[in-house]
Amino acid sequence: MGATSFFLHEWFLGEEYDELKVLLKKAYVFHGIFSLSIIIVFRLVAKIKSVFPQLGFIYMGLLVFKIMVFTMMFYPQLMGDQIISRFYRGSILIPIAIFLILEVVFVTKILRGK
Repeated sequence: MGATSFFLHEWFLGEEYDELKVLLKKAYVFHGIFSLSIIIVFRLVAKIKSVFPQLGFIYMGLLVFKIMVFTMMFYPQLMGDQIISRFYRGSILIPIAIFLILEVVFVTKILRGK
């Protein structure tokens, strides 16, 4: 779903802003790798009975950490002095929503599986 949304997102934006496409690709790769690592770690940690009840809180902390790291990495493009319209700045935030939905679905399945 992440790759599909990237190609749809890129197609929707068109050919006019190449610098944004590079940022968009980096954002999708960042969120994809981070989300995949969260899901893998949760699958492994869910087997530990003493940690399992805390997984929801751990996920919320990781979510805050993920958004902080993303903001630090993309601060100049999101809030800096670069000349990018608000539409394109907001466009960089779309991968957060997409991968958040995917993470929540998989983490919920992991938590309900026990």
